[in-house]
Amino acid sequence: MSIKYHILFRACDKVESVHKVRRPFGLNKVQTIKLCFYSMYQALQNEEFQFTIIGDDLSNELLEFFKYFNDVKVDNAKLGSAAKSLQKQIDIALTIPNEEWVYMCEDDYLHTTYAFKHISEFVKNSKKYTQTSGKKKNYMNRIIGDLSDIPLIIHTPDYPDRYDPPWKRQSFIFLSKYCHWRQISNTTHTFLLESKTIKKFEKHIKASAVGPSDSKLSEKVYGRIFFKNKSLCLSPIHGLSTHMTEGVMTPLVDWKKICQENIEQMKHKELWLD
Repeated sequence: MSIKYHILFRACDKVESVHKVRRPFGLNKVQTIKLCFYSMYQALQNEEFQFTIIGDDLSNELLEFFKYFNDVKVDNAKLGSAAKSLQKQIDIALTIPNEEWVYMCEDDYLHTTYAFKHISEFVKNSKKYTQTSGKKKNYMNRIIGDLSDIPLIIHTPDYPDRYDPPWKRQSFIFLSKYCHWRQISNTTHTFLLESKTIKKFEKHIKASAVGPSDSKLSEKVYGRIFFKNKSLCLSPIHGLSTHMTEGVMTPLVDWKKICQENIEQMKHKELWLD
């Protein structure tokens, strides 16, 4: 089974942070975008992929930076809002062939070098890993059916608030070759799914772009206990990415080291200025 990834990376350096929360490690927004893009680009090098930057009036500095990557398409326009950028991202995603995987990604998620190695292994074997219905059907099997038949969505970070008392939830846990995967029922607008799954939930995903509203997306698309007309959304443990915002970074991963390693590589290629 071969997997083709379409990375749709929404980028805007006009706003440092939507909620005015600081970036980690003293980074500004331009540096954060460069770092997050580069980490994901490097993580994809053993995969088949197409990479599109959906830019919202990007600065000349970022446009010059992206020119280094000959296999990356930059679609830059004055969009003026996160909602319009997300709507454009959705419209592009709907044109992608059904069986290909689309990563709807915001510009401030730093990835591990092995992120897509772990994702690809899981996706290729997901039917086996997520099967919940055996020969002997118990009470839960009769209620939820077989989760391996439900559309799969992957959210790559592991937000620390999922471990806080107000947000703790009962979840299915699945084991793959490289990590565990936990069922979750809320995400940001950074997620990976097949194009046919976007088309299945097109109405709800488009509605969530108004605002945008993470809660509308989560409520309408992700199953919690019941999965009729919903998807199975999973997050890896340990996380394969982190939101580069102080206070919400994926735990138990040395993100400072990963940050420094990527910066050193970019300096060597003359892509990073202190």
